[in-house]
Amino acid sequence: MSGPAGDPDNGSPGGVPAGRTDSGSPAGGSPRAGSPDEGSPSADRPGGGVPGRPTAGGRDTARLRARAALIDAADALFDTHDYAGAARTLRLALDVDPDGDAADWPRRFPVVDRLARCAEMCSEHAAAIGLLRELAAGHRTCGDLAALAGAQRRLATVHELAGDWGSALAAREAAAAAFGSAGRPGEAAADRLAIAAHLRGAARYSAALKTLELVLPDAHAGDRADLVLRAEGLRGNVLSRLGRPGEGVPAVRTALNAALLGGDLDTTAELQQRLADSLEHGGDYGGAATAYGAAYLYCDTHGADAVGRLCRACATAVLFNRGEWDLAADVCREVLAEQGTAAQPRAVSACLLGLIHALRGEAADARPPLTEAAGLSARIELVAVELLSAWGLAVLEAQAGAVAAATDRIRQGLARLGETQERHYCLPFLQWAATFLSAHGLADDALACAAALSGVCEATGQAEAVATLAHVLGETRLAGDPAGAASELRRAATMLGELELPFAAAHAGQRAAAALLAMGDARGARKMLLAATAAAERLGARPLLGDCEATLRELDTARPAGDEADSAGRAGWAGSDGTGRRSPGAARALAGLTARELDVMVLVAAGNTSREVGAALFISPRTVEMHVQGCLLKLNCRTRAEAVRKLTELGALS
Repeated sequence: MSGPAGDPDNGSPGGVPAGRTDSGSPAGGSPRAGSPDEGSPSADRPGGGVPGRPTAGGRDTARLRARAALIDAADALFDTHDYAGAARTLRLALDVDPDGDAADWPRRFPVVDRLARCAEMCSEHAAAIGLLRELAAGHRTCGDLAALAGAQRRLATVHELAGDWGSALAAREAAAAAFGSAGRPGEAAADRLAIAAHLRGAARYSAALKTLELVLPDAHAGDRADLVLRAEGLRGNVLSRLGRPGEGVPAVRTALNAALLGGDLDTTAELQQRLADSLEHGGDYGGAATAYGAAYLYCDTHGADAVGRLCRACATAVLFNRGEWDLAADVCREVLAEQGTAAQPRAVSACLLGLIHALRGEAADARPPLTEAAGLSARIELVAVELLSAWGLAVLEAQAGAVAAATDRIRQGLARLGETQERHYCLPFLQWAATFLSAHGLADDALACAAALSGVCEATGQAEAVATLAHVLGETRLAGDPAGAASELRRAATMLGELELPFAAAHAGQRAAAALLAMGDARGARKMLLAATAAAERLGARPLLGDCEATLRELDTARPAGDEADSAGRAGWAGSDGTGRRSPGAARALAGLTARELDVMVLVAAGNTSREVGAALFISPRTVEMHVQGCLLKLNCRTRAEAVRKLTELGALS
């Protein structure tokens, strides 16, 4: 759903380790002047003195000494994290010589540089932007291109933190151009790769591809094999998101295999995530789930915690679509509870957790994470989460009877979709929106959903998009042409069921039943409702289940007296099979296991190793062993086999 944490998606150019500045000094460390990487004029000064200290040609020794003392005092304050105090002291240093001209830039530079660092550390974005612009202008005037590039790179990061992505991308492109002119093509490639990665998250895929065309030559020229592979993998991922997985997936696999052969752990971890995302956008949800599991285990094994956390978060979108809502919610909670979770995985996890709660009718639990996800995704331009969180919030408004508010959210989502090339995560949102809009007589808005889906189908031709379009077209025809609507909606339900997308299929099935009922086909309607109701019950989707029950009541009203077949059908829907068997939930409670412990034991019973169980549940093998030991203690068993036998006898593994 998003890009790997610590990669260009969160503003850290390739090749710059997380937690370090562009100059290579620790982030937050004392902003000492004179670093050659920063292009400090002192780097070439005979004797290597600190800028601003007395020199033979100094105009005023006393003022220079005062200035140097203030700078030293500011450095001491900075080192104790008193950034505000350091900034005040540095401004006094500037006041010592307020009338300097352009020729005095070498003396002014270290103070401005330090002030900018203080503003950055205090999150005073406006002040930092002004100071960094002055810093960049001074380096440009002096012709120090490498230092200019460093200042522009820092400026880009501040703009990103402020949520001004237009300015951020412009500053990063300026950094890349300056690095290129300074003869550092590898650094230029790193900044442009960061731009392309952000454009991917913002669903501006064509622009991302154009930027990547500039990345590869510079990466080759800079002898940066890691950036070459990352760029090739990103290109394949973007192609997959554009609806061209036949080209994109092999490209990502080729880059991944090269990274594995080269032993590049960080690049391999990133490309594992790119592959899973590419498979997901190609509609291969099973392959995507497997790839995400493998990616997480690779990251866990090699200590790539940030990318591993992102893989787990992104996997929840796949689990959601496949109907594994309980597992998806568990993974979301775990990611959100971990210290240091970056903005992207946090936004994804909060969004999916809130969406599941919303579709289960749990408004109090849904709104906080959805609100957080909406805010985070807007700030970092993560379009997929912007749309999914808008859907979840619209669902909550609809459940509360706030039709106007829900409609506004849908319209805002459609407008945002129209600004991007997003073609995947919008599908369930548009399906639900069309149902809501049609039910409230908002025909023009429902047709806007159909138009958006038509564009997606034209671009990708993927079965899920076609099935969703069939659903939306059915909704637009339901009021005036029930037979035509029933045909489209039944087609949608069948296709979505074949794609193993249970919630989408159940939703279409319930709407098909309503259309069939409207045209007088009670038996056909009941058949669709049986499947939809069973899926809604498995998912715990109570609002959808309520819609199914309402349609069933209409059927019962219309059913002729003595229709035993229909009565038997309803009994089957109610889940009464007459066997008297204990439900798995009741058996689990009797055994005293948690839901996650039972998930683990079901997979253990199937013969999976701890590593395989971990891949399936997106937890580490160590965590699997912990759950197994907990089960053995609760069941008073000594071995896995004994525990499996006991759970089988209780009926908990059925």
